[in-house]
Amino acid sequence: MSHQSQPKERLPYARRHILPIRLEQQDHAELTKTAEQEQRSMSFIAMRRYQAGLALEQSQNQ
Repeated sequence: MSHQSQPKERLPYARRHILPIRLEQQDHAELTKTAEQEQRSMSFIAMRRYQAGLALEQSQNQ
């Protein structure tokens, strides 16, 4: 079990919408492995990656 030096983040409370995504098998395996290593849900990891990609996209547009 790995120990984190930072406290776990919490998503802000809001109305949440379900968004199904389809992943290739290797992408799913990598997401599962990352979630287990960080002791987080796959949804949390996917949302964090989405937010990082969105921030990158917005910074490139400016």
